[in-house]
Amino acid sequence: MSRQDQMARAGRYVLGQMEGRERDDFEVAMQADAELASMVDRLAQSMQALDDTVTPAAIPRGMWKAIEARTAGMAQLGPVRAETIVSLEAARARRRWVPAALAASLVLALGVGYLAGTRLGAPREPVAVAVLLNETDSMPGAIVQAYADDSVTLRPLRAFTVPEGKILQVWTLPDRETGPVSLGTLPRQATTRLQGPDLPLPHEGQLYEITLEPSPGSPTGKPTGPILVKGYARFSPS
Repeated sequence: MSRQDQMARAGRYVLGQMEGRERDDFEVAMQADAELASMVDRLAQSMQALDDTVTPAAIPRGMWKAIEARTAGMAQLGPVRAETIVSLEAARARRRWVPAALAASLVLALGVGYLAGTRLGAPREPVAVAVLLNETDSMPGAIVQAYADDSVTLRPLRAFTVPEGKILQVWTLPDRETGPVSLGTLPRQATTRLQGPDLPLPHEGQLYEITLEPSPGSPTGKPTGPILVKGYARFSPS
């Protein structure tokens, strides 16, 4: 298995996207592969460092009741109670590789998903995941999750220096004929959802990268600045 494949799997594990047999098999693989375990540990620490920079926000008053009301009509599963979600948070916090702060953010996202009308049992899943690496030290710099609606979620794992007058720009390469396509810009590193243009579904090995461009974005519509991190899409198992 290539390093990119390992990084993609490690990224999905740290983000809590592995469940059941797939997660169990991955944990067995970590026990037998010290390098893989170290990779997961570094990713988890990077995510924890990012979480540590965020000031916790108070849970909106009445959120749990709103979640219960949303899910009460789901007869096949029954209502989701606040204590159930808190138990999930506690369980994730006990896992060696998943930071407690990340677990809490995932649980909160779960609740927000209910309020937005997401149906329990059908969470929004990425079609591909790309771990973007720094070419200098091969350390993970960000994780890109690509979705079927042409949007991507960017999760930085390290601090990028963004000088005044510059901006971070996210790109993908759907094919050589089309060339690099901008997925959006952001002024600083932060977990961000970007809505890209209408493109075909990502394919295995599709390039994603972040460059440093003049604000408010590349003047040519193509990458002009230095590449900070880049990586290649790996399909998420269905």
